Amino acid sequence: MTDSASPLPTWAVRAHAVFDWIWWIAFLNVLWWVFALAGAIVVGVVPASVAAAELTRRRLRGEVFPVARAFAAAWRRELGPSNAALAAGFAVTAVLAVNVVGRLGAGVVGEPLGIVSVFALVVSFAITAVAVPLYAHYDLPWHGYLVTASRWAARNILHVVLLLLGAVAVAGVGSILPGVVPFFTVGAWLTLSTVLCIAFFTANDRALAEREAAASPARLLPPSPPQNEGVPQ
Repeated sequence: MTDSASPLPTWAVRAHAVFDWIWWIAFLNVLWWVFALAGAIVVGVVPASVAAAELTRRRLRGEVFPVARAFAAAWRRELGPSNAALAAGFAVTAVLAVNVVGRLGAGVVGEPLGIVSVFALVVSFAITAVAVPLYAHYDLPWHGYLVTASRWAARNILHVVLLLLGAVAVAGVGSILPGVVPFFTVGAWLTLSTVLCIAFFTANDRALAEREAAASPARLLPPSPPQNEGVPQ
């Protein structure tokens, strides 16, 4: 008989963590669709995406909270502000995506204008993907998120490439297993992009703090920037 007080095997702990994240992705996917539709897609997608990023960030910080209630509260709170800050990025990305899909259907995506459209879509998608976790992680003026995300993306190309590879991986799994698309794809992308971007931002903040400390040798304990109020470089 196994002693109930004995620690779980490592494989069991890891399996539990994996299934816990799978549950999180599936539940986040459902919540995103429910609240995106509650805003008739047009005004619901942005706050739903921001709410997903905010809750994923809180989960990474080890917080415990009622997921559905917290998602609803974040969606209501960010319905106006997040649309004002990020809707332009989402709209441009959507228009470019429609343009590229149309060119693919017409078989002219390989023409010069088609190549430019694909490049513009990739850039717009990357900036918007960075802007959503940026909005959840930092307190900036509402008009500064897309500009700051653009600057950050231009200065951190390798991180952006890794983020785009994550998007390709999610899309690839969805194309191979189309049955998972309604249940996991959006949740998987929002979770993955938030986890990656929060890691990027945290590393960036640490590097900036170390740089400031090195530039101020007279300070024994240089103050670190308040959480969520710094500006990523």
